[in-house]
Amino acid sequence: MAPPRRWATPPEIHDPERLRDDTQRRRRALEAGGCQTYTVGMRRGQAAIVCLCCGLGSGHPQDMEERFCGFCRTWHSEWRESP
Repeated sequence: MAPPRRWATPPEIHDPERLRDDTQRRRRALEAGGCQTYTVGMRRGQAAIVCLCCGLGSGHPQDMEERFCGFCRTWHSEWRESP
């Protein structure tokens, strides 16, 4: 008899705290390099904000307005293109 299927990712593979540490390291590197930490694009036919630190996105209008990433639990700073 086959073992039961596991649909959830086991914690030893998907450790949210380790992933958040990785995203904070990416955020520090992007900010130190003067790069933006988010981009706005289309997701399933609607505008969405995508975090360049963790790679996740949100189409919620309030997240876009406040430039908030739910996974990183932080707000993105305003990005201005250099002249």
